[in-house]
Amino acid sequence: MAEHFDETGRPCTRHSPASPQTMLALALLGSRMPSFHHDVASKLQSLMMALEEVEELADNDDMRMAAQTASSAVREMQALFSANRALSRPPHRKPTPLGEVVAAAAQRAGVRTHGALPAVHVEISLSSITHALAIVFDLAAGEHNLGRSLELVATVEGNSIVVALPCSNEAMPASAGETLALASFALLREQGELRCGPSSFAIRLPLQQ
Repeated sequence: MAEHFDETGRPCTRHSPASPQTMLALALLGSRMPSFHHDVASKLQSLMMALEEVEELADNDDMRMAAQTASSAVREMQALFSANRALSRPPHRKPTPLGEVVAAAAQRAGVRTHGALPAVHVEISLSSITHALAIVFDLAAGEHNLGRSLELVATVEGNSIVVALPCSNEAMPASAGETLALASFALLREQGELRCGPSSFAIRLPLQQ
């Protein structure tokens, strides 16, 4: 049964337990990803080549500008697609600056972070841990708006670093149990962990050895 944990290491009771039906529905979606990624990759490549040809054949500035705008949009789409595709591959752990991981997760969640982070490297798979942190950041930051921000406090504890951030358990959506269980799974798989406190989350990541 998928679950996440409280500050004592016991299954968290502050959020509703993950629904088996919801977790299986998410797994069903995930099982489609390998073939979907293969199909979309070839279509994006064809689209990019076609737009480059349109730009070369354009006989006026308006047509060239339209083709360039479309090409830029496709490149941005390809970057989003590549990040999603990386998540579906087996995790490959490597030393990564903590600040880079936090910045990537914050950008994905649409959240600004504050607080000094030590200049350390964590031993993680960037794609899966970015996704896990983005889930936690998104829940902790609450309702979506342009001014969402989080104050992070990072502490080195032995061979790990613990990043703490405030949250409001009362404002959590009904789906928090499932999303936190997924984040916890990704962190545990890479020797990290997620703990839920009364008014905060604590994320533990392994330091580079």
